[in-house]
Amino acid sequence: MSLARIPVELLQQILAFALEANPTPSDVLSVNKAFHELGQTLLHARLQFCSINQLILFSQGTMPLACAPRTLTVALAGGSADFEVFKHLAAALERCRRSRQSTDKNGAPEGAAQVPLDLISLRLHSHISNPHLGYIYEALSLANPKTFVWKGPDPEHHFSRAIVPTATYHLIRALSTWTAIEHITLTNLTFPSDELGLNTPFARDAPLLPALPTLRTLYIGQATLLPPGAVAAMLALPGQDALVRVRLVDAYRHSIWGPRIRRRDVEDAARALKALSEERQRELVERVRRVVTCEKKTERIMGGDNGDAQGELI
Repeated sequence: MSLARIPVELLQQILAFALEANPTPSDVLSVNKAFHELGQTLLHARLQFCSINQLILFSQGTMPLACAPRTLTVALAGGSADFEVFKHLAAALERCRRSRQSTDKNGAPEGAAQVPLDLISLRLHSHISNPHLGYIYEALSLANPKTFVWKGPDPEHHFSRAIVPTATYHLIRALSTWTAIEHITLTNLTFPSDELGLNTPFARDAPLLPALPTLRTLYIGQATLLPPGAVAAMLALPGQDALVRVRLVDAYRHSIWGPRIRRRDVEDAARALKALSEERQRELVERVRRVVTCEKKTERIMGGDNGDAQGELI
């Protein structure tokens, strides 16, 4: 059958399959005019970057996008920790914003709007010695996603630290600017904290996240230096009523060689919040029991709670 006779809907599906994680999508788009027009719309609706070079080339483009992007994915091979990846991501999102403003019939003022997205998904490493981690805030504050995912690139059974403490700090700053966020998933991270609050500004009783009125679910996996009091303080914040589920999977208050956080640790932390009355503490404990689940998923060779079965930790 001639390509000219293929229904548009079927051709879109073929192109979507051909463009999925394709390192050189231009090879597909250059087949003919129909491939270019349909394929470019598919690419721009679901932006996917599998290399730093792709990200740079896109950010340097000057033409308006074929359509407003709905999702943005950065999945670097091997999770390579390029020191300027978030600088290039900021430039890419700035291009999306310029394109949106050029086609916005309402005439949004220059620099006024974030880029609305259904999803931002990152699968890459950060690096503790990276001097450019501040670009995490610069980049992610340009967007306003409904779902945000940042996972480590290693296999799930490999406990790695993809999101270093400084990266976590700038990430939390960025997500405080999001007004549409509903779901957050973070794995392989270390929080910029210690239980005494001596080494960083992230103290024991500081809320884990700022109040996000639209946030419904939060998943944190393979996390270290996570104070249980930070989770309790977050749930105590006014304006956090939409949050119906917090999953802490293989989360540790110290290192992975100690015990995992259990739900009772968060309950005890809620009872210890001195800023709350006894009645509010009791209400918070009940909310912790409704909302928070703590789980063991990945077995270690050795460590503080290896005897526990996989599943929920009460």
